[in-house]
Amino acid sequence: MITIPLNEIKKGMILAQEARDVSGRLLLSRGKTIDKNHIRVLKIWGVTEIKVLGYCSSQDENKLDSDLVGNDRIMDKTLKALYHNDLEHPAIKEIFRLSVWFRAKYGSYTENDDLTALQGTEPVNKVGKKFKNIIVYPNIKLPEVPSIVFELNEVIANPRASAQDIAKVVQKSPSLTAILLKIVNSAFYGFLSKIDKISSAVILIGTRQIAGLALGLSIFSVFDKIPKNLIDMQSFLKHGFACGIIARMLASQKGIPQTEHFFVSGLLHDVGRLILYCNFPDDSRKVLFHSNANNKLLYQVEKNYFNFDHTDVAKSLIGKWKLPLSLENNIIHHHSPSEAPHPIPATLVHVADIITNGLGIGTSGERGVPALDTKAWDSLGLSPFCFEVVVKQAIHQFSALEAIVEI
Repeated sequence: MITIPLNEIKKGMILAQEARDVSGRLLLSRGKTIDKNHIRVLKIWGVTEIKVLGYCSSQDENKLDSDLVGNDRIMDKTLKALYHNDLEHPAIKEIFRLSVWFRAKYGSYTENDDLTALQGTEPVNKVGKKFKNIIVYPNIKLPEVPSIVFELNEVIANPRASAQDIAKVVQKSPSLTAILLKIVNSAFYGFLSKIDKISSAVILIGTRQIAGLALGLSIFSVFDKIPKNLIDMQSFLKHGFACGIIARMLASQKGIPQTEHFFVSGLLHDVGRLILYCNFPDDSRKVLFHSNANNKLLYQVEKNYFNFDHTDVAKSLIGKWKLPLSLENNIIHHHSPSEAPHPIPATLVHVADIITNGLGIGTSGERGVPALDTKAWDSLGLSPFCFEVVVKQAIHQFSALEAIVEI
C-alpha cells in the first residue's frame, strides 16, 4: 500500500483504503478499481491523495528538480527565504516547490523590495540593551477600541443575534458596508446572484461569520498613520488576506466546519506588528533593517531587541478589545502552535503563514519564512499533497480580493 497524490492517480489502480471527501463522506470503497469517472469525482470533491495497492510512485527526489528547471534565480531567492526551515521535511519540501512555481508564474510581492528606506539605520545590537531597560510591553499605548468593534463583539457573543442585528451594526459604517458587499460578491464566496444587502449576506453566510469578517476589517481602521517607508499597508493587507484565505482552505481540508474565524485569524495574525510600528517607528526600523540585512526572522529580532515580540503585544490588544477567544488562540500562537491551548486551529494559521511567506504574497515586514513547528505539524494530520490544491484555489480567490485591498 502506498499513498499517492491526485496528479498521479491512473485508471486501473486499486484502492487500498476508502476514499472520502474533506467532510468524511464516502466516495469510493476499498478494493475499487479506479476508472476515469472515479478520478473526476475525486477531483470535484477535493481529494488530494489516495492509498492504492501495487503502485510505484514516480514522485521521487528527481521530480522536485525537474519542476524547477530554468528558475535558478527564483530558486536562490526562495532558498534564502526558507533558510530557517529543514528542506528535507515533507511539508517544507512541498512549500518550496510551490513557492518557486508561484514566484516564477506570478512574481512575488516582496521580490523586488529593497532596503533603501532603511539604509543608514543604526545596527540593532548597539541600542537594544538600552531599549530593554526603558520599555515594558504592558505599558505600550494601545489604540482605543472603535465603537463598531465593541458592538460587533456583542453581536458575536450573542447566540440569538439575527441578520438584522448584524446589518444594523455594519451599516453604521458605509465604507465597511461597501467593502463587505464587495467581498461577499467576489470569488471568495462564489454566489451566482448578486447580493446587495448586508442582511442577505448574513442569511447566506451566517451571523458570526459576517460579524467576524467585519470585525477583522474594522480593526485596521485605527492604523492609518504608519509611515509608508516603514511598512506599506497595502502589502501588509495583501499578506493578511492571503494568509486568511489559505488558513480557511486548510481548515476545510481538515474537515472543520465554520471556517470564517480562520480567515479572520489569518487576516489579523500580525496585528501586533502594527502597534509596534505606531509606538516605536524608529526602533522598528532598526529591527526591520537588522532582520533583512542579516537574514534573521523578524519575530526573533523583535524578541531580542524589545524583549517581547508582536504576538505579546497582540495579546494585550486582544485583551483590551475583548476579541473572541478563538482569535486569541490563533493569533498569539501562530509562531508556536504546539504551545497553544487549542493547537489544531493555531497550527492551521501557522502553516498558512508559512505558505504565504513562502509564496511571497505581501509582507508585514518579514522577508523570511518562519520555522515550521514540527511537533504541531505532526499532530495536525494533514498531508503536504493538499497544499497544491489549496494554493491554486487561493490564487483564484485572492485575485478577486486584490482590488478590495487597494481600496
